[in-house]
Amino acid sequence: MMTTKTYWQKYRTELLFYFGFLTILGVAFFLQAVYADSWSEEPIKSTTKETINVFVDRLVSAYLWLLLTPFIIWITEKISLKKFSIGILGLLHLTAGLFFTFLHIPIYITYIFTIHSFLPWMYSGVFEKMADITYGDYVITSLARVNHVYRLLYYSIIIAIHFAFEYFRKYSERELRASQLEVQLKEAQIRTLHQQLQPHFLFNTLNGISSLMYKSVEDADTMLTYLGDLLRISLERMNTQEVPLKDDIAFIERYLLIEKTRMGDRLIVRTNFHPDTLDALVPCMMAQPLLENAIKHGVAPNVRQGTIIATSWRDAEKLFLQIEDDGNGFNKSLEENLTKGYGIKNTIERLKILYGGNYSLQFTNKETGGLRVTLSIPFRMQTD
Repeated sequence: MMTTKTYWQKYRTELLFYFGFLTILGVAFFLQAVYADSWSEEPIKSTTKETINVFVDRLVSAYLWLLLTPFIIWITEKISLKKFSIGILGLLHLTAGLFFTFLHIPIYITYIFTIHSFLPWMYSGVFEKMADITYGDYVITSLARVNHVYRLLYYSIIIAIHFAFEYFRKYSERELRASQLEVQLKEAQIRTLHQQLQPHFLFNTLNGISSLMYKSVEDADTMLTYLGDLLRISLERMNTQEVPLKDDIAFIERYLLIEKTRMGDRLIVRTNFHPDTLDALVPCMMAQPLLENAIKHGVAPNVRQGTIIATSWRDAEKLFLQIEDDGNGFNKSLEENLTKGYGIKNTIERLKILYGGNYSLQFTNKETGGLRVTLSIPFRMQTD
């Protein structure tokens, strides 16, 4: 059952809207009364007190509908097109409208008698005309003679506003559910891609360790130790989509220790990560496939020493990560890896899911030789 607190939380905006709208209607009916009286042969509202009397009367008459509004909303939710045909629904609302109209009148007259007992000048003209009429007689007379059209108008406006708010609430709920489902789907897709990346990375590393076993058991053992650290970090981030850049740097530093152990002096790595970017969020394990690609195609094919440079910087609302090598640049082997290779393909899929079209991943040949890979994503801090 809905409590007063939950009712207020659900209908707060709607009730405040009713308050504002009923205020406007009350003022409008006051102005209409003043205008009509100005054209009468014997104006009765010429004094300041009478003007205040009429103004307060029209506002209170409108605000009394605000007291009835929660009950009107309750009735409206009980009778709907889901339960009744449109003809029956119209008849039920007409009946409900008349009921609340007739309920409004005795409440309104109770207010008149009460306020007059405290402020005799309020409604003095009314009481002068009905000096010998009792409260009950006044209620019966009003029910029989008063024009109820404008009261039915109040009821109609209240249910129309409620229908509009209810439609907006349901529309917002559908949009929220759709966005939540979309987020859940993206999270599932990213988890799948992340989990697929781990076996790929593990296979490549174990393959390197296997090759090194025939050359140096000690180095192979060192690589296994580094690999254990990487797997531990990877498992800790199993369900993590984004991490601060500094955490991803810690991961790739361990990965580079493995590659340096395997390749020895042939691999030189230089880094220049701007301090302002260290807390920026990046996709988990995003840099590792790019570094692996640079080592595999930029350093490993050559006998000479190879250098990889990793940098980061911020430009306005964009975070840039760049990996450079001094290898052979963009060639057929690299092109085939980009179109068929798993690591880069997986990276692109994750970027699409996370950022839609708001990212850039470019592969360009350097003038001095080698390949430059530049990744651009939205700059977001962990607290954003």
